[in-house]
Amino acid sequence: MLILIAAAILSFMMFFPIVVATSVFKVLDEKQSSKFLRIFFPKYYLFGFVLSLIGLILSIYYENKSSILIFLLIMIGFIFSRQILMPMINKAKDMNNENKFNKLHKFSVFINFLQIIGCIFLLVNYLK
Repeated sequence: MLILIAAAILSFMMFFPIVVATSVFKVLDEKQSSKFLRIFFPKYYLFGFVLSLIGLILSIYYENKSSILIFLLIMIGFIFSRQILMPMINKAKDMNNENKFNKLHKFSVFINFLQIIGCIFLLVNYLK
């Protein structure tokens, strides 16, 4: 069951940059894409939080210490990104502070990258 949770998180995280982001920026102008992403990202982070919470609970049930740690870190990444980082990114964008926006956006991408690496680590360990 843990492998399915890790695969689900990895799948939806990969779906965003490959499908959603490329489509949004091709079809919508900057103002429309900004509106869409402000609605999309809270749901994206919440969905990731719920999945990683389920993974954490199952890891505790199965007493899988490495999975507990990784799902906990993934979960913290989603909640931090949703509750703290996303409002900071939106504020920087609203204030036309491109430098701050770019730094914060890169930080959010870095967090996503670490979460993806965590999911890959889980999948590789479960497939052994």
